[in-house]
Formats: sequence, C-alpha cells, structure tokens
Amino acid sequence: MTMSDQTIDSRYNLNNSIARQAERIGQKPSDSGRAQGANESGNSFRELLDRRLERQVSFSRHAGQRAQERNIEIGEGDLDRLGDACERASQKGVRDALIVMNDSAFIVNAGSKVVVTVVDKNELKENIFTNIEGAVFL
Repeated sequence: MTMSDQTIDSRYNLNNSIARQAERIGQKPSDSGRAQGANESGNSFRELLDRRLERQVSFSRHAGQRAQERNIEIGEGDLDRLGDACERASQKGVRDALIVMNDSAFIVNAGSKVVVTVVDKNELKENIFTNIEGAVFL
C-alpha cells in the first residue's frame, strides 16, 4: 500500500492504518480457550479498537498549521473531548459545528470528525463564525 493510499485530502489516515494493523494481528486460541485479544469483559481487541477509533478526531492540514502557529496544545484528553463533542453534535443532526474548549474554538465537520480550523482565545473576541449549524461548549 502506498502512502497516497493512506491519505485522505492531504491528511494521513491514522485510523485506517491502525485498523489494517489490527487485521494483520488476527486471533489465535489461547490456553484458556478464549480467543487471544479478548479482555476480561469479553470485548475483543478489534471491538475495543473500533470503539476507540470512533472517537478519534483528525485535523486538516490548515487546522494543524493554525494550532501550531497559535501555540494551541491539544492533549489526548482534549482529543477525546473533541470526539465526544463531535458525536453529540452529529446525533443532533449538526454537520458543521463550533466547539469551544480550553479558551480555544474548533470548527469541525462533526460527521467525519475533522477539525477544519482552530482559533485561540485572543481571536474569539469580535470574530464571526459562519457556515456552522451548531455549537458545543465544553
């Protein structure tokens, strides 16, 4: 598979890459009779991975550049919160949302969980956000 097969709209598609790795692992019978990769609650590695990937948020090239230029740090917990906000917005039928979190604003495509742009707290004042269908405040 080429690098171009692993990108979508100039973004590396980490979700697909991880999913392909999980498929390569496969399942082997263990000594206990359970499939290897199943945890104590009965969920397989694949099920846990799929659930985790559902919450993953990616950044467009533009959004990544804006976050870096504006020194906006986004941790793993922030990504989880953004993913949850995208899910909530999507469940309400919102395609394009403004998510305000940690003194920053994120314009996201909620369905695909792609951050389109990022604005810091200094730019929030007197700024007009267009082409959004809803807002989520975290």
